[in-house]
Amino acid sequence: MTRSFLQSVEWEEIQRRMGRETRRVGEVLLIRHALPLGLNYLYCPRPSIGFRDEGLGISIFNTIVEIAKTEKSIFIKIDPIHPLYPIPYTLYPGHPIQPRETVIIDLSLSEEELLAKMHEKTRYNIRLAERKGLRITNCGLRITDGCVERFWRMLQETAARGRFSPHPPEYYEKMLAIRSENFYNELFFAEYRDKVVAAALINFYRSPVWPAGRPTSPDGAATYLHGASSREYKEAMAPHLLHWRIIQEAKKRGFAAYDFWGIDAQRWPGLTRFKLGFGGEAVQYPSSMDIVYHPARYWMYRLGKAILRAW
Repeated sequence: MTRSFLQSVEWEEIQRRMGRETRRVGEVLLIRHALPLGLNYLYCPRPSIGFRDEGLGISIFNTIVEIAKTEKSIFIKIDPIHPLYPIPYTLYPGHPIQPRETVIIDLSLSEEELLAKMHEKTRYNIRLAERKGLRITNCGLRITDGCVERFWRMLQETAARGRFSPHPPEYYEKMLAIRSENFYNELFFAEYRDKVVAAALINFYRSPVWPAGRPTSPDGAATYLHGASSREYKEAMAPHLLHWRIIQEAKKRGFAAYDFWGIDAQRWPGLTRFKLGFGGEAVQYPSSMDIVYHPARYWMYRLGKAILRAW
């Protein structure tokens, strides 16, 4: 059973450095998200087991509920990997923090097989970018040589075009600074005519052996977390070659899968077509669920989030 990097000790440390409090109940990570007026909710990102299967037990879930009460949390939000088993609490369908749908590429296939599974247009664009002489580089451990600044400048351009708000530069610096043998983030760049025209921040994660001695997948996954691109030299098809080179690199490092992380045909039709063009398997996770303790405050929170999304 593969464990998500969102439940790793390294991701927990990133959250702490961003000023969030964290707790663990058994193997389950909880992150405290502060809200205005001194309020908060607890977030459980991608727990790898349902709350009554594989020995986790209802007693541990009861402990999570008690923590929420102690913290005076409005609700607990769970973005599950697997369906939640029946529990003696009312669950409300919530708005997920993590993308509910994704595309995952099986890296056990040969490069020839991976190319054969791609959409014809995707293969064409990769070859076109190769002919144009694009150069793909990555920063690796070198996080102080301007990599974050280059990524941030391009991300601002992408955010203005897509009308979303990126994290501050410090967030990406912290993501790159926390690393271990099993967990690290890297920035990759596509350069054309001496200018960066596309970039991607990739998480590489292999699940360690859990404390109980239960091994998880030894191969892990590379996950595309953040990306940016320029409209200049759009005809060079830089994102296609960028992701193909990252896929090749992840395969070379022995990872089992490449996760494009998020698709949504209604909200992001162009991005979804781009990711599906690489020929991976579309995966849908169960709905996000909220356990509510203060209904009036919860529904005010939901209303406020809906208004912000509408803007």
